[in-house]
Amino acid sequence: MGYSQSYITIDPSEYHVLHPRPAYLIVSMDKNGSLNAMAASWVMPVNDDPFIIALALDKETKTYQNLVETGEFTVNAMGEEHAALVYRAGSLSGRNTDKWRLLKLEPQPSKQVRAPGVKGSYGFLECRVERFLDVESVSLVLARVLAIHVREDLYERYSWNLEKARILMHVRGRAFTVPGKIIFAPKS
Repeated sequence: MGYSQSYITIDPSEYHVLHPRPAYLIVSMDKNGSLNAMAASWVMPVNDDPFIIALALDKETKTYQNLVETGEFTVNAMGEEHAALVYRAGSLSGRNTDKWRLLKLEPQPSKQVRAPGVKGSYGFLECRVERFLDVESVSLVLARVLAIHVREDLYERYSWNLEKARILMHVRGRAFTVPGKIIFAPKS
């Protein structure tokens, strides 16, 4: 393989070198029942049995406040047709705006948490907070996944059908991408 041996050094603050990453809508509810939706790509699995995820949240966000109050949320997988919606959700603060109403989101009922999924999403995880870990101005939220719901037309036995499910991935700012090619590594 002909790899280039030329590298440049970039600023350590360029965290986007770890992108693209799936772009999700995090739906939370405050103690009064008001819903909020936040765009997030810093979500990852941490453990598989039990299924625990980590979500990095700025401690100044409405979503963080809601999670501290209620301890429940959903993680909604979005597709390429949702790019404008996800960008808008990530550009507004839920502290000053009723984003749920403004974005005209419709709830998809959950079974084990009060916060709903987003109707029209590719699928969603129902989550309950296990623990908050403070890292500078961010909280790493560890949450147990209680239930998973996926659109049956987009999901096959163990994964998304990437020919149909055009999972939205955030690159930077207003730039998004979707998976374009499936590559299988050879058996060794």
